[in-house]
Amino acid sequence: MRKTAFAAIAFIAIFCLCESTIAAPADSLSKRISEFWASTKQQLATVPMDAVVTPSPESLPYHAYKVTLRGLNGVQFYAMLSIPVQGEAPAKAWPVIITTCGYGIGAGQGIMLGDCLRGYAVLQVYPRGQGISSEFFKIEGDKLTSHGEQPDGFYYQGAYADMMRAIDFVMTRADLDHNRVVMMSTSQGAGTCLAIASLDDRVKAVVAHVPFLCNMRLAATMPSLVKTVLDKHKDKADTYLKTLDYFDPYYLVENLHCPVLMSAGGKDTTCPLVTVQSVYDKLKTKKQLKVYPGLAHTTCLDFYKISWPWLEKQLKK
Repeated sequence: MRKTAFAAIAFIAIFCLCESTIAAPADSLSKRISEFWASTKQQLATVPMDAVVTPSPESLPYHAYKVTLRGLNGVQFYAMLSIPVQGEAPAKAWPVIITTCGYGIGAGQGIMLGDCLRGYAVLQVYPRGQGISSEFFKIEGDKLTSHGEQPDGFYYQGAYADMMRAIDFVMTRADLDHNRVVMMSTSQGAGTCLAIASLDDRVKAVVAHVPFLCNMRLAATMPSLVKTVLDKHKDKADTYLKTLDYFDPYYLVENLHCPVLMSAGGKDTTCPLVTVQSVYDKLKTKKQLKVYPGLAHTTCLDFYKISWPWLEKQLKK
């Protein structure tokens, strides 16, 4: 009897030890990620915004501006802002859609400036080195691996901080509604939106179409953009994946609390459905995922159409 009791106690002790050992890396990673982003935000707060807003010379049915901002480590970047024409109606603060670039050359944006005519201000952000912001900063190699030996100094640290600085800019303007800031984009921009909403609770809703950057460890095991890039650096792939953990929505969305609308394509070999689904499954907030079985990595008119009434519903006062 004593031997049986002792064996049972020993088994429980070993089981608990093993369970603790398995859980420890995840707990430790979560803590490291939290500390890293707290430090990054502190660094960003010490950098003056130095915002310069220049009206567009084009004749447009809305107001358009080119905005220059300064982000982490003093790096400058551009954003484009569009605002509906108020006319003679009483002045009101506009809800704001913040959008950003796809992976490629970083020129395309998830939402067009003309979408402001739906009753929003639109802020298109070009994080450092992407699109028109390449005037101030040159990206070395692939964004997924640029200075990726460690999280501090990695390309996306600065790029994500630029997105948070763009939110800082929104908060300085009386014509923009500080309580109705949403993020909406596609591919890399969509993944970025999920990450920033997880890191910054000033974001009140997210629309993410076929998001990239999701569960990059899983993506690295199957045909995907992550695998394509990391296969060029097989000697450093494990190191880069450890860095990418700090920027992956898969690890960040446990802190995302606003409503989320996502989409995924069943034939997407750039950002596979299973990687998007794994991030969606971890969300603990109000959420909706629209899966298009025949969709590759491209735009989707149906998702674009359903996004607007969904967004209007989230922002209704």
